[in-house]
Amino acid sequence: MEAITHKTISDKIKQIPDYLSDELSDFVDYLLFKKEKDWAENLSEEEKNSNEQGLDDINNGRIHSHESVMDEISEYIKSRKK
Repeated sequence: MEAITHKTISDKIKQIPDYLSDELSDFVDYLLFKKEKDWAENLSEEEKNSNEQGLDDINNGRIHSHESVMDEISEYIKSRKK
């Protein structure tokens, strides 16, 4: 098996057609993101605040089961069909 080097990867990249450039760029961005040890450090303040609010809701019983939400939506849809 050939050792993987930057040159080997670069040679492979040169073979990729231009129409796949956006996808290649996205994948490289993903790999760069993946190398980060703790993805939570990359959360925005808004995302962190949203997570904290969700945890506060859970801790204070402000939750709804999937079943209860589906029942409520089903009843709403039935009432709109009348």
